[in-house]
Amino acid sequence: MPDFLIDYDLLHEARKDLHDLADRISPALNNSVFSQLGRGDYGDAGEVFGSEDVTGAFRSLYRLAQDPMDRAKDHLTQLGDIFGSVADAFFDADSQIAEGLGVMGSRMGLDEWRNEKDAWDYRNAHADQCVPNENGDMPGFCGATDPGPPPVDVTYTTDGGQTHTHLTLDENYNVIKEETTVTHNGQTYTSVTDYTDGGKSYTTDTTFSNGTKVHSETHLNDDGSGTMTVTDGDGEKTEYHRDGSGKQWEQVGGDSSGGDGDDGPPPLPQTPVPGGQRPGIQ
Repeated sequence: MPDFLIDYDLLHEARKDLHDLADRISPALNNSVFSQLGRGDYGDAGEVFGSEDVTGAFRSLYRLAQDPMDRAKDHLTQLGDIFGSVADAFFDADSQIAEGLGVMGSRMGLDEWRNEKDAWDYRNAHADQCVPNENGDMPGFCGATDPGPPPVDVTYTTDGGQTHTHLTLDENYNVIKEETTVTHNGQTYTSVTDYTDGGKSYTTDTTFSNGTKVHSETHLNDDGSGTMTVTDGDGEKTEYHRDGSGKQWEQVGGDSSGGDGDDGPPPLPQTPVPGGQRPGIQ
């Protein structure tokens, strides 16, 4: 299957150009000499043109042009909106993918940092054993070094923008909050997730590039099954359920019937960063 690419920068540029063109039509119809002479007092137009035939022809031209230009303005605006909505949709989809890649603590090196921190703490707790023996050797854990502060910020930069993620950790260095912002050529997508119950319950607030906001609440069981309620900007709720880890979310209720499915799935919350027990130091 061939790759399918959407240049949403180009679509946004098309929206701007179409809206600019529509905006240029409106003054021509309403606030220009063309409109003043075309729909104003007949005598004023006659004084300008100095000919009854030219005056009549000009005003006929205005009357004939007015309706097509009115419709052209509306249709250009609508077409620009369509281009923009497609661009926003693909930008938001790409942002969700980028968010999923960027927010995971393991990708940010948090899991590795935890292991290094445990090793460093273990080394300090057993510093009295870090004494060379007759062969000059010491236990392996004595080689641990201070890993420094945990990695809680990461930024991915592209030609047109960047993705930034910030993690908030609890006293045990487990993630309790993730904040992701994606910017690209003037578009912005943000997502904030708060975790409770060891990451098995979490809420996500997402603001899409067009200003639309979605709130979701997710509760997972030990086997990965769970429920999710998504509330859109109009307050309409949709309820989902999945049978286990890796399974698809399926709509089971809510304020909407779900239609024919053409609108696709809801914006799903981020995958929780694993917390819980960490491996001990041998």
